[in-house]
Amino acid sequence: MTIFDRPSSSELLKAVIDFIDAETKSDDYPANKRFKLQIVSNVLNIVKREIDLGKKINDDFIQLGAELIKDKDFSISKLADKIKNNEINVSDQNIIDFLYDLTEKKIDIDNPKYKKN
Repeated sequence: MTIFDRPSSSELLKAVIDFIDAETKSDDYPANKRFKLQIVSNVLNIVKREIDLGKKINDDFIQLGAELIKDKDFSISKLADKIKNNEINVSDQNIIDFLYDLTEKKIDIDNPKYKKN
């Protein structure tokens, strides 16, 4: 639910991405400009995925992280400090699973093509 009218920010980004993608396939642009447009498209896709997926991923991992470090005010820096100070055993399967899953979710945002299925 949102109070904002359509199109949403995600839909607007998708429209711009689609336009840029169509332009990069056109022969009207020199190769160097198509390459630069592709970079812009890639950046916009990252932003779109973060808008679409980021809040849920963030909320889920803050909750999981809070349980992991036993501190309701979880942050990555607190986790890093606990690891650095040997308050959390890096061999613990829970921390390994947490970091692995977090890395996968970050890849889902940055570039889902990097994931091996």
